[in-house]
Amino acid sequence: MMISFRTFVPLALLLIACRGSSKSPEPEPAEYKPSDYEPGYTPGTVEECASLRAALFEDSATIIASQPPATFADPRLPLEAGLNNRLRVFLDRQCYKLPGWSGEDGIHLTGTPTQGATHGWVRVWYSPEVSAWLQRGRPEGEVPAQAIIIKETFRPIGEAKEEGGVFKLVAWQPMIRRPLDSRDGWFWSDIAQDEVRHGVVSCSRPPLAWNSADTLRLDNCRPFNGFGYQVCLRCHASQRDFTFAQTTHLPASTGGGRALTQTIYDYRRVWRDADAQNPDNHYDDYKNAPASTYIAPHPDRDAIHPALGSANPDFVAQYGLPADESAPFEDIPRFFDHVYPKAGHGKPDTFLTSDQCWGCHSGVAHVAQGLDGAGSMLARDGELAPGKPRYADVSPYGEWSVSMMGLAGRDPIFRAQREWEADHRSACADETTDLCYSCHGAAGQRQLHMDAPSRKFDHAMISALSDSPDAKYGELARDGITCSVCHQMSGENLGTPASYTGNWIPTAADDVIGPFSTDVRADPMKRALGKTPSGEGGRDQVVKSSALCGSCHVVRLPVRKVGSCINERFVYEQATFLEWRNSSYRKNDAFISDEGHDGATPQSCQDCHMPRSFAGSPLKKKIASIEDADYPTASIEGVPDVHANVDLVEREPFSRHQLNGINLFGLSMFAQAPRVFGLADYDYISNQHGEPTRLQMMTALLGGRALADASAAVELGEPTVIGDHLEFTVKVTNKAGHKLPSGVAFRRAFLEVSVEDAAGKTLWASGRTNGAGAIVGGDGQVLASEMDLLTPEPHHQVITRENEVQIYEERIADSDGKLTTSFLGLYQPVKDNRLLPTGWKSNFAPLLEGGKLPDGLAPHGVDGDSEYPDDGSAACGCDVVTYKVPLSVITSHARLRARLHYQAIPPYYLRDRFSVPLPDAQRLYQITSHLDTTSPSSFIPGWNLPLTEAVRASR
Repeated sequence: MMISFRTFVPLALLLIACRGSSKSPEPEPAEYKPSDYEPGYTPGTVEECASLRAALFEDSATIIASQPPATFADPRLPLEAGLNNRLRVFLDRQCYKLPGWSGEDGIHLTGTPTQGATHGWVRVWYSPEVSAWLQRGRPEGEVPAQAIIIKETFRPIGEAKEEGGVFKLVAWQPMIRRPLDSRDGWFWSDIAQDEVRHGVVSCSRPPLAWNSADTLRLDNCRPFNGFGYQVCLRCHASQRDFTFAQTTHLPASTGGGRALTQTIYDYRRVWRDADAQNPDNHYDDYKNAPASTYIAPHPDRDAIHPALGSANPDFVAQYGLPADESAPFEDIPRFFDHVYPKAGHGKPDTFLTSDQCWGCHSGVAHVAQGLDGAGSMLARDGELAPGKPRYADVSPYGEWSVSMMGLAGRDPIFRAQREWEADHRSACADETTDLCYSCHGAAGQRQLHMDAPSRKFDHAMISALSDSPDAKYGELARDGITCSVCHQMSGENLGTPASYTGNWIPTAADDVIGPFSTDVRADPMKRALGKTPSGEGGRDQVVKSSALCGSCHVVRLPVRKVGSCINERFVYEQATFLEWRNSSYRKNDAFISDEGHDGATPQSCQDCHMPRSFAGSPLKKKIASIEDADYPTASIEGVPDVHANVDLVEREPFSRHQLNGINLFGLSMFAQAPRVFGLADYDYISNQHGEPTRLQMMTALLGGRALADASAAVELGEPTVIGDHLEFTVKVTNKAGHKLPSGVAFRRAFLEVSVEDAAGKTLWASGRTNGAGAIVGGDGQVLASEMDLLTPEPHHQVITRENEVQIYEERIADSDGKLTTSFLGLYQPVKDNRLLPTGWKSNFAPLLEGGKLPDGLAPHGVDGDSEYPDDGSAACGCDVVTYKVPLSVITSHARLRARLHYQAIPPYYLRDRFSVPLPDAQRLYQITSHLDTTSPSSFIPGWNLPLTEAVRASR
């Protein structure tokens, strides 16, 4: 398939990618004459064009009805698809060149040539309604309905531009005025010539290029059109009425300011001037590189090994299930989660999907702004070769979109858990599902409750397509913890039990809270979305407070007997926020005032999970990329003070939306099989500038790896021979600001400790695993405790055998006394020896209930271990285990090695999920059984995430 170069590509890339070879240049058409129709087109008659134009303005129901129904495999937006199909015919018949339309006299650049034009070489046509509006001085708010603006985009042909100035039409960007269909009132489109002439839909194929989640099908392509289309609105929202239409290039006879002949620029002079003004932007590299440079396989795509072609035999053997090689269940493409502000200037829905934030808050960079400049939310990420920098996308959308928060609604682990809970307590399945989605699909569940208070969120809504009355709720829920969840969380009750378990209170629908209290440029967002961002009056403290995180990272759930729906009491299912409060990392703020002072080493949740630097360098960036004073020069009529209303200021600190922990198991599923989850390899808007940019998912994986590296430390004590044993200690220190592990109860960390000879051969080991991540003894057999339904591996202070292992975990029994991974059956704690955070106290007053810490917050089954103090003294945040190894089996010992491993989904958890033959369980099995954990590039080698290691001589 021919790849059509989109018109949002900056001039630098646009010119190079399409120049062709001097040895076999493209055939040059006759010089363009403004009065001519494009070669090869058959102009429509007046009557035909009138009919085609009328079709563009039929009511939405009629257009939708003309489209075939959407299916799970083709979840396109029928109104947008219908309009775009009609537009293609309108353009093919060149109906915009009929008498009455006003066309610019010449082809020109949109912007100052030396800055790099936004849309390259263009010629704009205005319908009679637009021409009349322009001649009346563009009165604000009075663009007539059914107005049309058609921008033709051209590329230069051949090598010599001073002579002849030959151009070829390559695409159109129509704007269709339909004020009843969206807040901004325009249908935006970007249609390549191939689409009009040959019915070829422009869609890139990973790893070739930019925008598809699929290597085979067109229906996973991001549409280049729509209402609320933020690719266009990110700039057009800076202008009143969302258009830069002007009379500058119109002939004097149609009200233009001057008459023009064909406008031809010397493009070689453009390059020279650009090089002089921007010596660091590598223009020479752009202009001399072949097009294949920008559509070659992405280097990170090879680094993220794809899922296995067949099931892992160790995995199949572990769970005793067949190696199902059928196609995995596919999710609806993320591109179709599209809840935008509807028509009118009243309050919008409280929640919108993240694609409404994507345009402005992504890693887009224009060549004029400089890739290293504050106007670009990209950061240098090493070099691919000397003098060839690589960049990472550190924009809010870019990093959020590949975080487990941004992916929460598509998380296969969550979906299998919800399915299991609903199946085992079917009488209250609707209540359970609604509760689960209050965090994992927060915007969809909450918007449903606002619109229809008596309804509960049903799991079927997560697959609702555009023709369903519940489509809005499904789209919002699939968007996970979307932007508007955190940025429309009010401060009411924040940090108190009333806000826990997802019970936060939203702001007003038109109110967005940001992290800045001064110099907030609200106009573009207010104009485009009907929402006003602000942080004045202390409101910025809401999104800066750890209490905001506590709303979902403290979960208190009912305790129910097996099969019952009766609530007997409530317990903490997870309490990361409370663990942090009871630590030396506590950082008081407007919503937290524990003990009247900070902890000894205060750090907020945001300090760790929203870092303000990249590769050790502090970030100083603008928070959005919009049409402001740093953009290529363009008229911004009607904005009296550009600086006050549009021009963004640089922010330092600039907080990244990394938002990941160390669940690289879940993240690896999304990375290795993006198509299964409806994801693209990467966000094309961040990769339009011709410089290599890391895959966002690779940046996320590396960020998780960095957090893992910083989460703990291991020390080996001095080895001593005592009698017939070699004795030594292993000390593990928790460096996280909460328990390790934290969050859901089934996560675990464990020690692998080995004695080796001089050649590195293992002579004795505790804590080794097989190829499916199950812990094995010295005989290679899986430990009985790994799958025991009654007794977990105990907490150890001394280990003497290879079938003993120190596992840091929380295990809970149900009402039948069996160990459970159910969230609703947490009847009796059996073991909780998770590593405490430094400074933890058993008598931390703000969390005491009945004079003691409740279940879920206090250790259990640690047998008086002094590293888990119960006398009110501060915990060291550590654990020390003594190992006694018989000398008879390690006669040639030379070295000791201790590793701390982490598993987000250990074998017993997966066994429980696979116990029901239901769709989400089967889907989880399909994905996990094909997950690559053996290649050198795997982030979870052998189904383990190594956290830290220590090695020392044993003699």
